[in-house]
Amino acid sequence: MSHMSPILWIIVALAVAGGLLYVAVRRTQRHLPPLTLPQGEKLPKTALQRLAETSFIAVATLSAAAATIVVFFGVEAFWDRDAVRLSATGFVLAALAVFTYYSLRVAAWSARDDGKLDERDRAILASAPAAQAPALMVTLAAWMIGLTESFHTTAEVPTVFLYLIFWSCTMVTVASLLAGIVVGYRRS
Repeated sequence: MSHMSPILWIIVALAVAGGLLYVAVRRTQRHLPPLTLPQGEKLPKTALQRLAETSFIAVATLSAAAATIVVFFGVEAFWDRDAVRLSATGFVLAALAVFTYYSLRVAAWSARDDGKLDERDRAILASAPAAQAPALMVTLAAWMIGLTESFHTTAEVPTVFLYLIFWSCTMVTVASLLAGIVVGYRRS
């Protein structure tokens, strides 16, 4: 049986999770302070917005690179060849380092209370996690369905998938928080 079927399920799950994330964040925007700007005026990007956008792009790129390695080489090669596994893990750890930097910066800005974060930033930070749980649940459901269908006859799921489940859930949680902030600033 091909081990690519669960990978295809996770790709579908990530697409669905992205859609749910967008919907959940847009629904929470109604709680943000209203902005009234003159015709043609645009609100400049805040430090939080710039940091979140840069962090999201970096995390998404590094996570996609890790996923590409797994898909390109295959699950068996990912598990059996140290260089492949360590390369993918390195990309994921780099993404987590980016997120750690982001988190430390935001925590420092929040603690200083020097005006770096305004009321709107704080409202967006408060509403950004709204889609983390749905994104995580969709990811776990996709893994469960994909693995159950792929290994139904043997009832033995290879250990490599535990590793992939952990990292995919971790990265979906991180990316959905950053995406929640990025989407939170969007005004249509």
